[in-house]
Amino acid sequence: MSNTLGYLLGMDKFKTHYLGLPVNERESLALQAGTTRGTLNQIIYGGKRIELGLADCLVALCPGLALEDLPLTERAVHQRTVRERKDAPPMKAEA
Repeated sequence: MSNTLGYLLGMDKFKTHYLGLPVNERESLALQAGTTRGTLNQIIYGGKRIELGLADCLVALCPGLALEDLPLTERAVHQRTVRERKDAPPMKAEA
């Protein structure tokens, strides 16, 4: 499956989950994720790309959702890649 197709199917998963919630639960989800319903609507309807922190919150709050399912910014994609590298040497703290 291509990355684009996988992303579109994932977005459908998030969109279906979000739109299946009653309005008060959408508000609760947004608050728990540290955002607004307007931002979540922009994600599912407007193609808004999001940072890794918000994406992590949504993955934690929505069962079955994965980072691959969300529209990440370029910076978030880079951060995720660095986070998942197993061979990266640990950074040394400066004195």
